[in-house]
Amino acid sequence: MKRLLMAVALSTSCFLSACGEDTQTVTSIPTPPERLVCENKPEVRPSAPPEYQIDWSKVATVPQARAEHDKYVATVRTREGVVAGYVLNIEGRLFTCWTNMEWRRQFEANLPKPEG
Repeated sequence: MKRLLMAVALSTSCFLSACGEDTQTVTSIPTPPERLVCENKPEVRPSAPPEYQIDWSKVATVPQARAEHDKYVATVRTREGVVAGYVLNIEGRLFTCWTNMEWRRQFEANLPKPEG
């Protein structure tokens, strides 16, 4: 009984692996070079203006503190605007990459299916 089980196991594994036959199952299809480019190289990162530094030693009243805080917040918002503009520009380029990948998925979907 053990020999029969061993023979079945060996024949099954030989059947599944094709017993050493060198068969090619996957072939790489190159992507056209124009589809590999997302966009031009991103420009240099913009430099953000410096943050306003509050000199607390010169602040003596609440209205002065509010005015200093408002100046600080204004510089933070300016810096955020510069960064947000840069990020949106980069994301726009990433969407271009996505379009290329969508093309690749559609291209691969239309390839002939392997037999078997």
